[in-house]
Amino acid sequence: MRTSLQAAMAAINLYSEYFLSLIISMTIARSLSTEDYGLYSTIIWLAAIGTIAINAGVTINITKFIAEFNFKDATKLPAVMAYFRNVQLQRVAIVSIVLFGLVFFGLVADTIPLFLSAVLIICIIIKADYMFRVSAFKGLKRFDIIAKTSLIANPFNIIAVLICAYIAPSLINFVIVFCLTSLIYGLSTRIFNHHLPKPLANQVFIDEHKSRLATQLISSTIIVFLGALIFKQSQVFVLERNDLLSEAGFFNIAFILATAATTLVPGIYQEILLPKITEAVQAGKVESQVGQAERYLLILSLLIAIPVVNYADEIILLLFGERYLPAVLPLQILALAKVIHTMAQGANLTLISSDKQQSMAKTHIFLFAVAFALSLALVPQYGLYGALATYVSIISLLFIIYTQLAKKAGYKMIKASITAKIVFISLLSAIPMLAVDMIIDGFLGAIFGGLIFAATYLNVLFIAKGFDNAVCSLLNQLAKKLPNAIGNYVQWGVKRYSR
Repeated sequence: MRTSLQAAMAAINLYSEYFLSLIISMTIARSLSTEDYGLYSTIIWLAAIGTIAINAGVTINITKFIAEFNFKDATKLPAVMAYFRNVQLQRVAIVSIVLFGLVFFGLVADTIPLFLSAVLIICIIIKADYMFRVSAFKGLKRFDIIAKTSLIANPFNIIAVLICAYIAPSLINFVIVFCLTSLIYGLSTRIFNHHLPKPLANQVFIDEHKSRLATQLISSTIIVFLGALIFKQSQVFVLERNDLLSEAGFFNIAFILATAATTLVPGIYQEILLPKITEAVQAGKVESQVGQAERYLLILSLLIAIPVVNYADEIILLLFGERYLPAVLPLQILALAKVIHTMAQGANLTLISSDKQQSMAKTHIFLFAVAFALSLALVPQYGLYGALATYVSIISLLFIIYTQLAKKAGYKMIKASITAKIVFISLLSAIPMLAVDMIIDGFLGAIFGGLIFAATYLNVLFIAKGFDNAVCSLLNQLAKKLPNAIGNYVQWGVKRYSR
């Protein structure tokens, strides 16, 4: 019940954030030319990199260590908060000096006005503070508060974008709206400050855990910062630097849609995993937690990815219009790549929870070098397809390397037989969806086809024992509240699992 409640609260936060972001991206893309949208995407990506430069290694560790000490010794939480807050303030000072130096010497003035560049830097700092507090709430498992902050900030965000699109749509005005919404996000978390442990420096705590804290912080800083350069919309920046502005916009749209699709269902489950797996490591139950997590991450990822691949053209046409149809193939490829990326989370969270960030940092340095080399070799020659090849190659390498590293920390990947069964069932369940496509065209066909796929997929999984006993226990309880015919079917299926 508690996990279900956490998932519900995480759902409110994720759905409101990602789907409003999708609407915002759609609105801005339709309001600007493909070239201006590509440039806007690059500006927002650079702003995100600034925020990550401040928070790299800080936010993920504040979640991890708050979850850990909340489980072991809650009296240490103020010291944990104080330590990471001090680190973040030092980062703010360094990043501010660097960014204001870039603005002062006119290195970014060719893209947006000087004054707006300065405002953007301030908003980067505010957004970093917002992310710090949200990460602390995650460690405390206060997903209800995170949901409340989303309900405060997200409506303002969408309303501001829609007004801008209606009254004065331009690249500069949309950047101004981004700055305003960053301020609102920052203020929204401060309303709930009293729910966070008050930062209180504790030199005894620091001396006791200094080596571990410093090691984790340095390693995870490399992991997060390089990870952002590799796995976020970095290819948007690479395409823009090669004067492929329209292609940058196409890649960004595909990336946003693939991310939103992945977040639709599996992202909710993934959102609550780090504190759960951290506690599982402390209790020595990491294998069972990760095994269950990977099964459902795969099931949920394929539930979304298969329809997205099949109906990519209808999705692009409906949301962004005919001008952006070249984003169809990138969306299909990135949707499948996101499945691979999601499946790496079991190994990823096992490594984080087992303090293996040093190995992860070395992996990211290697991947960054590979990504840099591939981008230089492929993007200038093959453009958008070169960017896609680079991204998929890096995701695949990450999955392979993390899986091997995590095995040393007690990680056991989901069995190949289970993976094969789930993938086969997902492909088999696509046949009725393809049959619908032959009868009903357009977006209506996509809706019916998607629903038929989901119903077929989940039922075949149930009959073929694709779920585990935890789901069967839940279904057995629900069977008593369902109509007789459905209840009998569910009970019949549950009995098959006990054989």
